[in-house]
Amino acid sequence: MTELAVYQQDENVFLAPATNVHGALQRYQDMKDFVEKVLRNGSDYGVIPGTGTKPTLLKPGAEKLCAFFGLAVTYHIIEKELDWMGTQHGGEPFFFFNYGVKLLRSGRLAGEGEGSCNSWEKKYRYRKGERVCPKCGKPTIIQGKKEYGGGWLCFAKKGGCGAKFREGDQTIEGQSVEDIPNPDVADLVNTIQKMAQKRALIAATLNATNASDWFTQDIEDFVEGGFVEWEPEKIENPQPQSEEKKAPNSVQAEPQIIMDMKPETARALDSALKRDTPFTLTDACKVTSENGKSYGELTVAELSFRWNEEEKKLKKNGLTGEAKAEAELKRKAAKMIMDARKSGEIAEVK
Repeated sequence: MTELAVYQQDENVFLAPATNVHGALQRYQDMKDFVEKVLRNGSDYGVIPGTGTKPTLLKPGAEKLCAFFGLAVTYHIIEKELDWMGTQHGGEPFFFFNYGVKLLRSGRLAGEGEGSCNSWEKKYRYRKGERVCPKCGKPTIIQGKKEYGGGWLCFAKKGGCGAKFREGDQTIEGQSVEDIPNPDVADLVNTIQKMAQKRALIAATLNATNASDWFTQDIEDFVEGGFVEWEPEKIENPQPQSEEKKAPNSVQAEPQIIMDMKPETARALDSALKRDTPFTLTDACKVTSENGKSYGELTVAELSFRWNEEEKKLKKNGLTGEAKAEAELKRKAAKMIMDARKSGEIAEVK
């Protein structure tokens, strides 16, 4: 005779909550207070223009969240490939890192995430083509201002020889400015590795702290190209130039961005600028944000956020005088530094 085993099913088959509703509400309020009172918009998180309305969590914000929740960060390599000579990739060097992050609290796993980065991502694989001076061979060609005769200039302040070329000169305009393969991609191996680690950290932080209600993944890492659309300003009612400044047939002055602003505004921004003096990349890096951080210390994502904020100010009715000049200056500074980072003139902030 075969015996039949009888099993009694447990009535409570659902997973019990780890806390009660009061505890969940308190935890949510604590998180809300931390985001609003501790994290800083523009440095710990920020909305990347064109990517939606939910803020993107940045690396400094992820680190603060981990500290707030008492989480210890551990990195481990999941996979990597270092093809320095390109023997496995058709002669093109290839570098790939895939990292994992585990967040521990009192020795117990609280959350984990993965992040990868490789040298074939557009921002690492290519560089924007630059026009080269036919005389000195340096990529320092810039376009002259129309009010000074237009044409092209080998910009001395970027290391050029100062040679001038007329508009239509095919030795300049015949050169391609399309994206070209990055010849120095091997110099970016450490940057690519750090980017993979950062992406893994942010993914793990969002998972462990349930911060997805407030933030999304680090979108700016995956956006190709720039973050803002920018066009040169249209100057209303321009002041007539004196006869000494007019030069219809030649490039008479180095085309710089000229700020028409009051000296007191410049001093308030900790800038050495004065009326009608050239606004340089060095000046742009000295401009400070509301929290006292110089623009030269901001990442491209943070600069993009700052540009967007100043653009909003300029679109408001009634913004005049020093406030308008300050917004214009900060917007120009952010754009200049972003362009310089993209062209490789200055390095991106880690």
